[in-house]
Amino acid sequence: MGSRHGKVARTPVSTRDPDLLVAPQSEPSMPVVTDNDRARSTRQEVSTFAGTLLDQPSYQQRWRHELALTRILDWLESFPGEDWQDRWLLSGAEERGRAWGPANLTPAQRNRLTAGLRIMIVLRAVRPSYAWLSSSRMLGVYAAFRRHNQAEAFADIERHAARRNGHDHAAEAVNALTRMVIVTGKPLREFGVADFDDYAAARQACGSRVGSLPMAYELLRAAGGLDGSPDTLRAAQARGQLSVAELVDRYPVANKEIRDILVHYLVERSTALDYGSLVNHVQVLVDLFWRDLERHHPGIDSLHLPESVAQEWKQRIRSLPNGTPRRTVHTVLLAVRAFYLDLLQWSLEDPARWARWAAPSPVGDSDIRGYIKEARRRQARMQQRTRTLIPVLPRLIAAAEDELEHAGRLLAAARRAAPGEVFVVDDRVYRRAGRGGSTWRPAAVFVTPVDREGARFDVERLEDNAFWTFTAVEVLRRTGVRIEELLELTHLSLRQYQAPTGEMVPLLQISPSKTDIERVIPADPDLVAVLARIIRRIKDQDGRVPLLSRYDTYERTFGPILPHLFQRLTQHRLQVIPADRIRGLLAGLAERARLTDVDGAPLKFTPHDFRRIFSTETVNGGLPIHIAAKLLGHLDLNTTQGYVAVYPEEVIRHYRQFVDQRRTHRPSEEYREPSDAEWEEFRDHFSLRKVALGHCHRPYGTPCQHESACVRCPMLRLSPSQVPRLLDIERNTHDRLEEAQKLQWLGEVANLQETLRHIANKKQQVDRLQQHAGHGESGVDAFA
Repeated sequence: MGSRHGKVARTPVSTRDPDLLVAPQSEPSMPVVTDNDRARSTRQEVSTFAGTLLDQPSYQQRWRHELALTRILDWLESFPGEDWQDRWLLSGAEERGRAWGPANLTPAQRNRLTAGLRIMIVLRAVRPSYAWLSSSRMLGVYAAFRRHNQAEAFADIERHAARRNGHDHAAEAVNALTRMVIVTGKPLREFGVADFDDYAAARQACGSRVGSLPMAYELLRAAGGLDGSPDTLRAAQARGQLSVAELVDRYPVANKEIRDILVHYLVERSTALDYGSLVNHVQVLVDLFWRDLERHHPGIDSLHLPESVAQEWKQRIRSLPNGTPRRTVHTVLLAVRAFYLDLLQWSLEDPARWARWAAPSPVGDSDIRGYIKEARRRQARMQQRTRTLIPVLPRLIAAAEDELEHAGRLLAAARRAAPGEVFVVDDRVYRRAGRGGSTWRPAAVFVTPVDREGARFDVERLEDNAFWTFTAVEVLRRTGVRIEELLELTHLSLRQYQAPTGEMVPLLQISPSKTDIERVIPADPDLVAVLARIIRRIKDQDGRVPLLSRYDTYERTFGPILPHLFQRLTQHRLQVIPADRIRGLLAGLAERARLTDVDGAPLKFTPHDFRRIFSTETVNGGLPIHIAAKLLGHLDLNTTQGYVAVYPEEVIRHYRQFVDQRRTHRPSEEYREPSDAEWEEFRDHFSLRKVALGHCHRPYGTPCQHESACVRCPMLRLSPSQVPRLLDIERNTHDRLEEAQKLQWLGEVANLQETLRHIANKKQQVDRLQQHAGHGESGVDAFA
């Protein structure tokens, strides 16, 4: 097995190693460690310590300080306990949250009691829980705690936080570390990943957000803590790939011998599978097969299944738990059949190990006879889906463009408006939220609709979502890449090639993915413009694309640190956009565009739909199918044929025409790799299509079907330098139209009016290209 996504294949494991049957245990969380004994201090000692917290106080400040301390000590001493922490817990304050303390207190009395508790927390005599700190508003306690506890370490943390963008998020990250010190009593630099896990679990249990925790982890690591830990919290928390034993034990098997043979078998198979396929294989064999048998036949201990048991299982597996038919039933049946056939074959090769488990397969030829028919039905469903989506694709593209333009205008207007000011965008009235002089996220841009019902929303996030939705649609539909290939695009993927004519042709290099084969796609001007917009957006202040590591959800591993293109600010830090987020953005766009089928059912686009649409449009446009397979990265031409959704007569006409023309010289051309000469000719075909008005972008290997009527041809990409020639043609066409109208040549009038419509479209195309050039989004220089 080769690598997937550029990673090294799985290392074979010795099936005789007894350790492969054991699932490793996770490390326990570190116990709470206190760094002082102030919880056991006497009342007099606490008062002495508290006096050191004041720096040159006035008489009134000292009096208030002593009064607050007296109130909290009196209240705590009313409860039994060996120290102040025990008394705090016995008081029931942890359970009551904000309502802690004696009842029927006046506001002034409660303020004094709260001030006294702040003193006890700063002195580390009382350590409230995460839940209590989350529900209480102890204003000022965190800053005071940092001044008097581990001041040097916290000062180092705050210096690193000051260098981060978004000071409000950095401040919350520092507060998160302060809470962890208050609750655990540990020194900052002794925190481990388990402490962050405990903090996250406690905050989530009480409904509080933990969005600043990744930044807190990075700040602590930058300040010298977390020695030897990964760079990010996500990398530290990622479990990584589970062993085969761990995967099997997710579905507890009652019979230990059967469990062990399943582990041994799956270890043998794992050397030929990537991790995602291995996970699916474990689910099929362990959960859907053997665990299902144990649930319905308790005590079963043999792979030799009675006929009645096998028939009942095959009947159950055809339906999902909710009663709907299981579409992947043949996948399950084939996996179980392969399991039994493998054990039978291995029993002949190594009888001592496998002969005991050789048994007749419960899945016979008759059970999988319908697999070919089901595969054809599945392919027909996918092709019908493609035929349904192609007509509405222009509406989806228009919706993405409109949303991005509207969000950009709204963001610009909102930034110009002062907090509380009303402004109008596209005949809609908004008010910028917030107030002047606000210290919480002063740079945030929130607005509230005024002329209609609607909640406050973040305009920056709206514009960011619109931008990445638009760019995902454009790159997916213009390249046909897989979703993982899209997210693995980097600044290094953008290349250039010098054609024999001397012209520099932009190329997009696709990294090894599903088939582990690298490929190159010529980039048209519109694709270049989109990629240039992405690069310009993500560059940092030094003019460089930030380096990030992408988490592969299939392999559960982190990739190398690279300048990924699809990166955005998430949870207050830069991250490569996950695949699920791209899917969500596309689904939301289709919903807002109100795309429906002929029966009114809503339509939804997935990333793979664009791949099928790309293959269908390129092949239907005349591109030889073996070249299309090369562009898509398919090893088998049948896979490409399955992607192409065309009507039968078009399939026959295009495919047979190609085969008849080539077979006499090169038999079975459609099943071979393109030669170097063919690939170079295809790669250079843009430069060999020069016409008077610009470049003809008709598909490779196809003749001109418009009788050189370039102005009316959608394949013509007008060169900006030829605009004067186009204007001359437009003036001449107007003159001819006037003559035709005077002489009542109605057919000529219709043709000339159609020509003028196409000329107007070409002028709009040139305006768009000039706009791209003005923004540095055209040519190979756009990739810089």
